[in-house]
Amino acid sequence: MAAWVLGVQTAVLLAGGAIVFGVLAWDAQTAAHADAEERSTSLVLTLASEPTVIEVVSAAHARIGADPEGAVATASAELQPYVERIIAATGVSYVTIMDTDRTRYTHADPARIGGAFIGTIAPALEGETFTEVYSGTLGPSVRAVAPVADDGEIVGLVSAGVTLENVTGSILLRLQLVGLATLAVVGLGALATILLFRRLYRVTDGRDPDELARLFAAHEAVLHSLEEGLLLVERPRSDGAARVVLANDQAGVLLGIAEEPPFAVDDPALPAEVRDVLTGRDGGAVVRVGARELVVDRSEIELGGRRAEILALRDRTELRRMAGELSSVKTISDALRAQAHEFDNRLHAIASLIELGRPDEALAFAASERDLGQRLADRVLHAVDEPVIAALVLGKVAQAHERAVEMHFETHLAPGTHGLPPADVVTILGNLIDNAIEASARRAARTGVRDAWVEVYLGETEDDALVFQVTDSGDGVAAVDRERIFERGFSTKADDAQGHGYGLALARQAARGLGGDIEVADAPGGGAVFTATLPRPDGAGAAGEDAARAGERS
Repeated sequence: MAAWVLGVQTAVLLAGGAIVFGVLAWDAQTAAHADAEERSTSLVLTLASEPTVIEVVSAAHARIGADPEGAVATASAELQPYVERIIAATGVSYVTIMDTDRTRYTHADPARIGGAFIGTIAPALEGETFTEVYSGTLGPSVRAVAPVADDGEIVGLVSAGVTLENVTGSILLRLQLVGLATLAVVGLGALATILLFRRLYRVTDGRDPDELARLFAAHEAVLHSLEEGLLLVERPRSDGAARVVLANDQAGVLLGIAEEPPFAVDDPALPAEVRDVLTGRDGGAVVRVGARELVVDRSEIELGGRRAEILALRDRTELRRMAGELSSVKTISDALRAQAHEFDNRLHAIASLIELGRPDEALAFAASERDLGQRLADRVLHAVDEPVIAALVLGKVAQAHERAVEMHFETHLAPGTHGLPPADVVTILGNLIDNAIEASARRAARTGVRDAWVEVYLGETEDDALVFQVTDSGDGVAAVDRERIFERGFSTKADDAQGHGYGLALARQAARGLGGDIEVADAPGGGAVFTATLPRPDGAGAAGEDAARAGERS
């Protein structure tokens, strides 16, 4: 492609230079001819009206018939020196003064005086001044001829001219300057073409237009068929604003924007959370934009000598929802395993009582444990009319019981999720409860105290926001760690613990994605209180308050 462009550009420059030179040469030639005609005409008119010329020519005209040689000699003696001075002063090639019968009185070549003038004189004999290009004794020339009149009678003619050789000589310098200027322009154009050729060759890697078209079509097809969102952000060299110069369709869908590139990353028309993603102010690999949770991968590249950044966006909203459901299933599985182990112990106890001959006590023991478990299940299912959340709470109760942690559940909310996505509620509440159970069990194991407990409270604030509060009997959270505890990877557990430091980060991220937040404080008597405050979604309201019940501790 670059070679083709170079060839075309060179041909255009040469053709343009040739045309310009030709036009300027023609213009110079025309101007020189016009100048020669003007000078010749002005000169012959001046000489034809000169009294001395009229007097001498009139006298010679009167004698020419009777004494031709004497008339020519007398007139030439007076006019030839005068004409030579005029030729030297004006720069014309010749001045010929003649009789009406063409007999010359003057000539640039004195040997030709007395000879016949060669050229057209008929218009002048009619009293007209005219110009022509004629080849005379001095060669082709641009000449003018005017009549010499004495009292209305034409007694002679005056002709002055400039040879074409002199005309060409007068424009030669101008043509040389024009030629040099044309060559300079063509040379500069050729240099610019070579530089452009090198640039195009480097940019296109020597590919021809058809190949570039195929590559572009393939690029567009691949770019817009990706399920990931891709954006190319060009960073400025100075303090100017960075710009998004490329974005595929999926990027617009994930970020919820319809603006076509290029546009500034800090464009006020963009939502604040989108600007944070594009500028990198969020600082996280996982961000929340609207209802979507996105994984953002950033990579630096060089783009035409400028620093640029590629942003790859992956939607993990559905993955997180499925993970939440899987977590609920795992919780139920763990709860069933714990209950199976506990029921096995109970069966052993009941069997032992029967073997000891105490069937009434065995029956009473079995009935009490059954009624306690049923009351707990009924209370949770009746208070939380959402299968996923109910399963979560029941599972966490079983897990807490297995780790010797007493779990209390209290709600002042109407049944249901109150318009919140169940997956988000599971993420928030499940991670808070897991953290509380772990903290309480860890402190009990370290101190030997058997009174380990967790309290879960669901309620609402005066401004109709939902509150999930989880209190534990653990060691609490130091003041310096109350913000860091929500950072990914940070954990107050042992250094060799694996897989910790993510639950609270995910919980806060989910809460903030719903427009709320999670805070931590000290619990009375030790431990920590985690409070998640979540605004109700539009339209959820506090419907069903009459059905809300004061919860009972389980």
